[in-house]
Amino acid sequence: MTNAERADAALIALDRYSIDKDGPGNHPVEMGEIQEAMIDLIADMKHLARREGVNFDEVLRMAGRHYFEEARA
Repeated sequence: MTNAERADAALIALDRYSIDKDGPGNHPVEMGEIQEAMIDLIADMKHLARREGVNFDEVLRMAGRHYFEEARA
């Protein structure tokens, strides 16, 4: 998977999250609100991590490492 494909997959997931959260008329790409949608998703992921006993700081740290390795490829 290329980094462009990873970004496309993330955009699809973000769009789906936004529709599920805010209704079918909410498409952050079309509305120019990608950053706000990303903030909402990350905040909700932190709620999920707390509920499930997942160390969110570790998730972010590992995600950063994955991004760094993928960006170098």
